[in-house]
Amino acid sequence: MANTIHPVQHGLERRALVAFMALTAMAAVTLTGAMSSVFAQPAVTEVKVSLNAPFDGSNAAFFLAQEKGYFAAEGIAVNMDPSGGSGEVATRIGGGAYDFGFGDINVLLEFNAKNPASAGKAVYMLYYRSPLSIASFAKANINKPADLAGKKMGGSLTDGAYKLFPVYAGMTGVKPDSVKWEYGDLRLREAMLLKGDVEAILGFDSTMYFGLVRQGIKPADIKFLYYSDAGMDLYGNGIIASKKILETKPAVVKGFVAAAAKGWRDAVANPAAAIAALKKQAPLVDEKLEMEKLQWLIKNQITTLESTADGMGGVRAARLDKSVAVLSKAFDLPGKPTSADVFTNEFLPPLASRKLP
Repeated sequence: MANTIHPVQHGLERRALVAFMALTAMAAVTLTGAMSSVFAQPAVTEVKVSLNAPFDGSNAAFFLAQEKGYFAAEGIAVNMDPSGGSGEVATRIGGGAYDFGFGDINVLLEFNAKNPASAGKAVYMLYYRSPLSIASFAKANINKPADLAGKKMGGSLTDGAYKLFPVYAGMTGVKPDSVKWEYGDLRLREAMLLKGDVEAILGFDSTMYFGLVRQGIKPADIKFLYYSDAGMDLYGNGIIASKKILETKPAVVKGFVAAAAKGWRDAVANPAAAIAALKKQAPLVDEKLEMEKLQWLIKNQITTLESTADGMGGVRAARLDKSVAVLSKAFDLPGKPTSADVFTNEFLPPLASRKLP
């Protein structure tokens, strides 16, 4: 006897088949859409950043920019490392190991003049008054440059203050051979002074000041001689980009600068937020001291008549040209370096986003 299919059963099977086919089509569309979404995601560019020092208040703004997603919004993933000072930053950038750095433009000038094939450029200025200085205790009686004669001084070979000391000495009449030197790691500089191994140390005022205060030294016992007071009207730290990334990925440079600029503007407006972001990356830092350090930098290095009028990031060509000429002569640099050899405004964000809050 032949099998027969009841009309009702046939109808049910037909509807089930139609439903299955519809679900299959929907799944295919969903999968295709998901895959398209994945492939449509913009590529993320990873960059290495050499900071100016160990993680501290002076570089907290970069961590704030990272935390707020400013780098991610530009399609950039940042890997930030501490350093032993601007000399190391320039070497890292010049060697191609790092894409960006935060360091002294004056140290960069010397490096570039001697290594033109690997010369990076500053793309965003942040320190409008150089913090380069000589710190000592009041008991050492170092009140003017001439008082350095016969003194034992401590410095780090990779630090910008040490590299530029010959310029300071030449402009103040200090004989280089009248100073005795003790060298050490940037992070041990204050310890050398505390132990009495040296009578003065070189570096950024804020770094040395807060390093000593952290060890219980009273602020009134700390004295400074500033390079700027000797006629060295220098710009200080800025964001530096490597030659390679400038030439091969200019869009990444533009994005990085835009993101970092937002982070710094936010840090100036709300230093506490920047220190909180720093604390997440370096849990052992002293929040109070690092907050004071950042506020010091904002007041003394970042906020000046120039940066208030012009906004952060750029430079005044005449001023930079003058300092380049002075340093080129003092260092006896090869060729004839110009401001264009160390700084470019090509990647600056719009002025509205660079105005001090």
